[in-house]
Amino acid sequence: MSAQHPRRKTPESIHASMLPSECSLAAVSTAQRVDPYWDELWVPGSHANWTTAYAERYRRDHGAAVGVPPRLLMEQDEHLPLLTTNRGRVNRQNAWSVMHAYRTVTAEQLAAFTGCRTFLDYRSAPLAASFASDLTDFGWFPVPRPLAGIHPGRNILYRPAATDVFNRLIAPTLTDPELLTVTGGQPWSSGGQYDRHNVLAAELALRAAEVLPIGTVMGETFSSVDLLLGSGLGKTVKKPDNRRADGVIVRLDGLRIAYEITATASRGLESKVRRWAQALAAHPLETSGLVIVFIAAPHPDRKDGKNPLTAIRNAVSDVLRDFPGTGTDSPASRIGVASWTDWFPARHELSELFFRLEADFAIGDGKGAAKWAPRGLLDEQKFEPWKTFDATAVIENAPLLGATPYWLRESGKDYTKLIGSPMDRSGEPVPHPTPANPKTAKGRQLGAGVGSAKDTQLPRRLRIIG
Repeated sequence: MSAQHPRRKTPESIHASMLPSECSLAAVSTAQRVDPYWDELWVPGSHANWTTAYAERYRRDHGAAVGVPPRLLMEQDEHLPLLTTNRGRVNRQNAWSVMHAYRTVTAEQLAAFTGCRTFLDYRSAPLAASFASDLTDFGWFPVPRPLAGIHPGRNILYRPAATDVFNRLIAPTLTDPELLTVTGGQPWSSGGQYDRHNVLAAELALRAAEVLPIGTVMGETFSSVDLLLGSGLGKTVKKPDNRRADGVIVRLDGLRIAYEITATASRGLESKVRRWAQALAAHPLETSGLVIVFIAAPHPDRKDGKNPLTAIRNAVSDVLRDFPGTGTDSPASRIGVASWTDWFPARHELSELFFRLEADFAIGDGKGAAKWAPRGLLDEQKFEPWKTFDATAVIENAPLLGATPYWLRESGKDYTKLIGSPMDRSGEPVPHPTPANPKTAKGRQLGAGVGSAKDTQLPRRLRIIG
C-alpha cells in the first residue's frame, strides 16, 4: 500500500523487539501490543462493537442475555466508593486522563500510557466501577476471536461515555490539582468517536514516545487550533473552530508536529487542508512552532487501490496554489504528507523513515511527483523560536497531565510548583503575613522535619506527583 517518493529508496526497517523501549512494562510495549493496523482487527469496517452499563441493565431487566459479568452492573452505592477511594487513586485518574485525551484506546494502550497492568483486565475495580457508573463504555474489536496467544481481555477498548457522569459524580470529588491532571483544564470528552482512527492516533503517540528522542506527546483533546496557536500560547485566535489534529509530537526544542490520520479521501479533505494552511499562514513558525503532517492509513486489505495518499497530495497541491512560496513560514514548508505503511511497513516493524519522521513537502522545483521533496521532521526541520516564545514550556508542563506516558512523568517527582500552592491560587501573593526568615523558637525553619519526620508538605491530593 506504500506509495514511495520517486527519489526515495525502499527504507530499511526493524522489528520493535530489537529496539530498546522506554515502556518498562514489557508486556504492553510496541513489540508486544496487538498491532492496530496490521492485525486485521477492523474487518469489515472501522468501528468497534460497544456496550454501555445502561444497555446491559436494560437487557437484564427485560430478560435478555447480558454480555458482561454481573460485577460490571454494580449499583451506585457500590461503584461510587470505588471511584473515590484513595486506593489506586493516581492510576485511576491517569486512566481517565488517557481516555479523555485520546478518546478511544485499547486495554494494552491504556496500560502502556499509565504503566499500570491492572487496566488489562476490564473486570478490575477501577474499570468495572467506571463502566457501572456510565462514565466509560467498553468495546470489542469486530473480529470473531482474538489472535492466537492474545489474552481475550486485550480485545477490549475503552472510551468516555456520552453522559454527564464525570461532571455530576466525579469532578466534585476531585481537588483542583486532580481535576487538572485528568482534564488539563478542558471540558470532559464524551461521544462522537471514530474507533480505528483514534486507536491509530494513540498508537502513533505511544510509538513515538517509546523509541524517539522527543519531549512529549499530546492527544486529540490537547491538539485544537486554539491550544496550538491561541490560548495555549497566551494568544487569541480569530474565530477559533472545533478543529483538532489527531495528536501532537513535541520535539525536544519545542517544535510541534501535529498529525492528521486519513483512511479515506473524504469530500472534506481539501477543506481541512485549506483551514490548516490558513492557520499556518497567519502564524509564523518562529512564534508558533507548528508544522502538520497528513498520514495516509488505509485498510491494508483494501483491493480497490483507493489509497488516500494521492488524494492528500492532490488536495495539498490544490490548496497551495492560493499560498505561494516555499519559505520557512510558508504552508508548503509546514504541511507534510506521509504514509503509515512507509513508517510501519509490517506488523510491529518500524522503518528508518519513522525514526526521522520523514514526510514529503511540496517545495520542489518540478511538477507532479517531482515537486515533492522528503524532509525529516525530527532531524531536518529547522526551528528557531522567537526570543519571547518559550517553546519548551509545553514539555515542562506535560507531566501535569495523567495522559502523558508514565516514563515522561518522572516517578515520584512533585510538579505542584508548576501550578502554585493553594495560597498562590487564592489571589493573594502572601495571604498571611510571615516573618522574613520564619523560624521556630528553637531556630528551625517552619515546616522543617524533626528527627525521622519529613518536611511538612501539602496533602497528597493537593499535589501533582508523577
